[in-house]
Amino acid sequence: MKTLLIMVLFISLGLCISCDLGLGIHEPTELEKLPPLTTTGENTFGCLVNGEALVVENTLEMGAIYQGGFLQMGGGVENGQIDHGVFIKLNSPLEKFFEYDLTDSLDRYSTYTFKDKVASFTCYYEYNDTFDGTLTFHEIDRSNYIISGTFEFSTVTDDCDTVHITDGRFDMQYIP
Repeated sequence: MKTLLIMVLFISLGLCISCDLGLGIHEPTELEKLPPLTTTGENTFGCLVNGEALVVENTLEMGAIYQGGFLQMGGGVENGQIDHGVFIKLNSPLEKFFEYDLTDSLDRYSTYTFKDKVASFTCYYEYNDTFDGTLTFHEIDRSNYIISGTFEFSTVTDDCDTVHITDGRFDMQYIP
């Protein structure tokens, strides 16, 4: 009887431990895969592209240049099958917490590129294809050359599907 009771306790304990292990595993959502919203020059760039996380983890594949009143910034991911690229240009003074309209194609715009290497298919979404979009700076540090903020835009082209870039965030050092 005592042996049976000990076996039942061990089996119950084993089941509880395996249940705990199963509950403890958390698969991150696409939004949780994005870099955190920081303002300290962490060199991060990411967004959701039609709901799927695009995170630039290599600083060689992201950049920002601010010279002569022009800001050019962007990031991309190249892998064996699919390449993505997001690019934003501003020809305006940089202001914190000002919401820039990315559909003003004369002074500011955004572009997106998608390339499927396996299917040999490329989609170029040019600046005049953007029909909705904003950019907001949360930090502009002109001493340490840091810009950070958020962005989103939607774009369409005749040959490809509509693309919605949402929850975009960046925190990077820029080249003056």
